[in-house]
Amino acid sequence: MNPLYMIQCTLVPKAFMAFAGEQGLDSGRGELDLGYLGHAWLKAAFGDLAPGRWRLFMPGPMQRQSMPARILAYSDHPAEALADQLARFGSPSVEAVCPTDAIQGKTLPREWPTNRNYAFEALCCPVGRKARQGTEKDVFLLAAEQSPEEKLERGQVYQDWFKTRAEAVEGVQILDVDVNAFRLGKVMRKTQDNPRKPRQAIRPQAEFRGILKANGNGSLLALLRQGVGRHRAFGFGMILLRPA
Repeated sequence: MNPLYMIQCTLVPKAFMAFAGEQGLDSGRGELDLGYLGHAWLKAAFGDLAPGRWRLFMPGPMQRQSMPARILAYSDHPAEALADQLARFGSPSVEAVCPTDAIQGKTLPREWPTNRNYAFEALCCPVGRKARQGTEKDVFLLAAEQSPEEKLERGQVYQDWFKTRAEAVEGVQILDVDVNAFRLGKVMRKTQDNPRKPRQAIRPQAEFRGILKANGNGSLLALLRQGVGRHRAFGFGMILLRPA
């Protein structure tokens, strides 16, 4: 089993917003999609080494002195490799967002007790499609279309969705899950046209918290590597663990 690393990139907010302007993601044009911005910066900083499972934490004005802006990520590459990639190939404006000495990392343990419960937190985008080529929709709206006579609760639909997706990893059991926070937010994606064009859409964003159990070291690490749901490259789906 290859090692899995947890990476922390501590960001300089002013430089991060300047990078947004370079990318044409000026917040003055509307709600800034921080997930797209984080994705763009990770690719610019680390190229093919960019972590696939990550989450951006941007504290509000009252929190900035006690809680820095940062990206937490799971990576197949150690912090030293990411810092080297950034130092060699990143532009000055990209490195200004997170200097190489602000990249920290640790190797996650390979052994995890199987008789222990773990608390988790995950920010996810609960969307799906009716068919493989169908339009992507909020899973609550999809459930309402499939059961028009039934009175559905959004939170319960999301909880069932999360449990199903997480337990698709063999050996993972979700013992409890709640929706801690929810919002409908703007996301920006680029079309597959040539040239690719930006488009905006409204997508659900739900923070889940709960308790899980994994019947094997491989199961837990596989869940951390895989994450939950769609739009994982844009900061959704990362599972963060803490003692239960």
